[in-house]
Amino acid sequence: MTKALNDIGIFGFNIGLDTPTVNIVINSIPLTTSGNRHCSPEEWNIDTPAWTELENELTAFNPELRLMDRPKWIKSVSALEAENKEKSSIIVAVEANEWLLSEIKKPHPAMAVYGLRCSFRKYIRKDASTHCERCLQYGHHGAHCRMPSICKYCGNQHHTKDHMCGSLYCTAGKRRPCSHIIRRCVNCDETSHFTGDRHCPTRTRARSPTTAEKGKAPAGPVNSNPHN
Repeated sequence: MTKALNDIGIFGFNIGLDTPTVNIVINSIPLTTSGNRHCSPEEWNIDTPAWTELENELTAFNPELRLMDRPKWIKSVSALEAENKEKSSIIVAVEANEWLLSEIKKPHPAMAVYGLRCSFRKYIRKDASTHCERCLQYGHHGAHCRMPSICKYCGNQHHTKDHMCGSLYCTAGKRRPCSHIIRRCVNCDETSHFTGDRHCPTRTRARSPTTAEKGKAPAGPVNSNPHN
């Protein structure tokens, strides 16, 4: 079990008296109850029948699913109502049992909710210091990034893991920097280091407590946000 947990990035659990848990996001959950077309924030107050009904639905049609806490909407119900949403996503802590660990590794994990096939994934917390391995900017994860991949070595539009020097006589090999590369950080535009280097001023600002509290990515030459 411990190895299976580590394989999907869940560390620090001792299999024993404590039950290992993981937060997951379940998508496309209807906000309406009892056949109503539009949701009402009052329906989703703490300990209302709507929550009990949802919890019963999750466990009845997904017998191996073990809820460890009450689910919560990914946004406030008032915000979802203002956006006229009929479906949204929930975050819930569940037991990291063998069934869940097996399902979450599949290409398109899903579970049954209200007769619908709802996709789910591991919840990944993000803040201003989160560094995207895809576009190399701060404030979001690569798993949710829709920006083009950028190589931290050469700055071209490919993932860093696919980097290969174009010089015929280079012996550095794939994924390795070499002397033919002109260093330039895509975040601060400095030529003294590669993107993500611990001396990068943009990285320093992203990891500062003040920036993290505000939850905003630090300003830099490349400031497009793929989630706007």
